[in-house]
Amino acid sequence: MENNLSILWTKICKTLDTMLPNWRDRILQGGQVSAVEDRDRGYQFSDQKIFEGIVKAVLSNSTDWSKIERVLPELHNLFHDFDLHYYSMLDRVQISNDFIPWFQQRRAGSITMESSLINLIETAKKLFEYAQPSGSLHRFFAFLSSMTEGSPIYLVQAIGSPRSMHKLPALGIPIAAEAMKNIGYDVAKPDRHINRAMGCFKLAQFSNWRDYSDRKPPMATEKELITVMKVAARFAEAVSVRVSFLDNAIWLLCAKSGLYFSNNSLRELGRC
Repeated sequence: MENNLSILWTKICKTLDTMLPNWRDRILQGGQVSAVEDRDRGYQFSDQKIFEGIVKAVLSNSTDWSKIERVLPELHNLFHDFDLHYYSMLDRVQISNDFIPWFQQRRAGSITMESSLINLIETAKKLFEYAQPSGSLHRFFAFLSSMTEGSPIYLVQAIGSPRSMHKLPALGIPIAAEAMKNIGYDVAKPDRHINRAMGCFKLAQFSNWRDYSDRKPPMATEKELITVMKVAARFAEAVSVRVSFLDNAIWLLCAKSGLYFSNNSLRELGRC
């Protein structure tokens, strides 16, 4: 199994080297790998930095990331330097009248953005509440991580699963994973791109994937999303890279911002 994973990883890297020569730089510029390294060194993320990571994750929902990437430098002003208390005091009218037109003017909106940003208000309220007893969000997430066996996968499940008492309103499992990646937890994001890649590589199975054509993703259950994250972690360990690095590399194979491989192309790549 490990030999097959090594062969597959070599093929992925060679494909990216040939077709997207700057792929490693793009991953490093994204900041998730360096965030993991910072956390490993004991860096403590401020409440603002953690909320920024969550905001970016929420904005990534159901859109081409390149649209959001263009406006990243301007987000500090829009979100008042990611002040948690400021955002928790907003209401849906302010989101509709101020935030959504701002994104639309910059052609960075999405069909889910308004509902996501409204739900993010409740998330901010919960995070503000969670930060009080422990003194910071960094300590809160450290506590929650210790309660979930120190596993970033189970930490994602704790804040992304509808069954969890710590579920954050704007986050499902994939967005929760993206948020935790942004603040240095080494975990894969089981979104449509990673799911279809893992399925096409025959590393994960999905009970509901009737249409394999073009770039259609599977309809994954929560259990299957968790499995994808576990598979990615084992894959990364087998080839001696960080999970976040492997996740980003596979994402670049699949996303519009990268090579936008079809399912047929992914299956061909996965033949070891």
